[in-house]
Amino acid sequence: MPRQVTLRDVAEYAGVSVTTVSNVVRDWPYISPETRLKVQSAIDSLGYSPHLIAQSLRTGQMNALAFIVPDLSNPYFAEVVGAAEDAAQEQGYTVLVFNSHEDHTREAACIRRARRHSVDGLLIAHTASIPADSGLWHDIMLPIVAIDRTPPHYNGASCVMDNVRAGVLATEHLCALGHQRIAHIAGPRSVRPARERIEGYEAALSQHGARYHNIRDVEHDWNADDGYRAMRALLDAPERPTAVFASNDALAIGALHAIDERGLRVPDDISVVGVDDIDISRHLRPPLTTIRQPREAMARMAVDLLLRYIREEAVEEPVVMLQPELIVRQSTAPYREGAAS
Repeated sequence: MPRQVTLRDVAEYAGVSVTTVSNVVRDWPYISPETRLKVQSAIDSLGYSPHLIAQSLRTGQMNALAFIVPDLSNPYFAEVVGAAEDAAQEQGYTVLVFNSHEDHTREAACIRRARRHSVDGLLIAHTASIPADSGLWHDIMLPIVAIDRTPPHYNGASCVMDNVRAGVLATEHLCALGHQRIAHIAGPRSVRPARERIEGYEAALSQHGARYHNIRDVEHDWNADDGYRAMRALLDAPERPTAVFASNDALAIGALHAIDERGLRVPDDISVVGVDDIDISRHLRPPLTTIRQPREAMARMAVDLLLRYIREEAVEEPVVMLQPELIVRQSTAPYREGAAS
């Protein structure tokens, strides 16, 4: 049986990039006539069939991936999806995106819909509300890679960030600035990244011998409204924190609102650190100190890992763990006597 002609074969034959070939196939208008002719000639010479259905009949594959995300309104996941789409397109694959809305029943429905679309593999970031004993992922019968979030008892392929390290970096940064009353606004404990960031927070406090320990949990969401409510509760406590580590940037944004509403200033009265480094973080007032997630690298590595499984290639490291990076901006400052009192 002859080997399938791929987008990369066409790109090499025409002397252009894979992206250029994909754009010609999709009839993207901003391609020069010369380049379009060169690519079309290569397609004709190699016998490449860009039509998805025709290709699937010949190869048994749809050249399509599904990406099930918990919340597309979250800028972090929107950026991860964009990076995954770019990486997949470069390999001749399309990505069908499904939004589970942080609901495990919707996630199950998304999985069923993805299978009805005959995708070749799944990328999934699991929901915050999924039951701890859910066996849903074990019965998918397709190549699957968990990205960012992995469910309990899942031992398959994954691409994640070292979230314990993220918690340590954020808390140690605040400790190094002289803060001793550092609170944590935690994400839902049903989600592994939230639990691991709590673990990092507690480890760093223990290392520095801090007596103050205050965690405010959110139940299901990681949004600004939850951060606002959690921060208000912290400000109402008898002993206010002088610094706050929020489990993501959305929670941190809500915390900034609550602090400003009380007539307090960031970072003069309270320092704030988030996680994710979403685009808006650097445009806040003050710009947010945060832990940067390597979301583009995470998405690209997850797509590459999934395609290896689809192509039945050897996978030496099915679990990829990427490292976070502390990004220091103006929402954190050295502890000042009398702050948050």
